[in-house]
Amino acid sequence: MVHVPTGALLIRGGGRTILVDAGLGPREIEFPEGLQPDDSDMGAGGGLPIALAEAGCSPADVDTVVLTHLHYDHVGWIAPQGKRYFPNATVLYGAQDWAALVEPVGRHDWTRMGLETVRGHGHLRALHGDVEIARGVTARHAPGHTPGHYVLDVTADGRRVVLLGDVLHTPAQLGDSNIRFVSDTDPSLALLTRQRWLREVAGTDTIVAPAHFPGLQFFRVTADRVAEPVDAVAVGS
Repeated sequence: MVHVPTGALLIRGGGRTILVDAGLGPREIEFPEGLQPDDSDMGAGGGLPIALAEAGCSPADVDTVVLTHLHYDHVGWIAPQGKRYFPNATVLYGAQDWAALVEPVGRHDWTRMGLETVRGHGHLRALHGDVEIARGVTARHAPGHTPGHYVLDVTADGRRVVLLGDVLHTPAQLGDSNIRFVSDTDPSLALLTRQRWLREVAGTDTIVAPAHFPGLQFFRVTADRVAEPVDAVAVGS
């Protein structure tokens, strides 16, 4: 059994509370017989409310949700069963993902229902190109895994953290960036994006956090492409 966690990340400071990605939602994914994961694996959702509570954050505190991309395992808590979970939040997503991932599916699709609910309330906004979300927080277009995939680049007090979403899926890609993931919509572009980001962060003090690495760890990438975990991340106030 392979454990593939799905992470959401919280950015707080300067009067802002920004959630990056929204997990699977309160549900489990159906897998073929014999392949159903246990409760700790990717097929089981429901953990985000607990994690937010442990961080002292209520859903109403979140003013912005940035979706790195529109795959189901990143949007689940946006509006489960058609009810907005973050009542005060504007939801941001990469514009190219709508035509590629949302329009082709039926209106009863879980992902589409949630996004349409938020759009109906006037709180859904498409991103084009690189966009500053808040002071020191920039959404940078990083296509390949999906056409509208974004990375969050966070800087404050001389420190930098990059939230990579699904640019990287497994630690093995640090040593061999040619390893692809089955759900990359454009494998060649995903490879170029992966290589670009690895070149940018390797051998620097930049801390990175992909969405699916074991333990959902923060780490630095050494010059020889080895992950050096860091215990905690505090950037800014």
